[in-house]
Amino acid sequence: EHHHLGIALMTPADVHEGYAEAITEKRAEVLNGAYQNHPERFVNKVPTPPTLNTEVWINRPNDEEMKESPSLAGS
Repeated sequence: EHHHLGIALMTPADVHEGYAEAITEKRAEVLNGAYQNHPERFVNKVPTPPTLNTEVWINRPNDEEMKESPSLAGS
């Protein structure tokens, strides 16, 4: 399996199939449990799972291309 940093270390299938929210919630539970059991391991703050980006691009178009194609801008 290949997990992508741009999609919160999930597989594309996880995001596409709608599992992202459940996975993020489960990760948060696990991290909270780890913090409760060993707070000394987390010196800066309570750990949180990576957040899912609202946009992910392979080759992001420049601003001019975005203006020329409304479909790229999400309109």
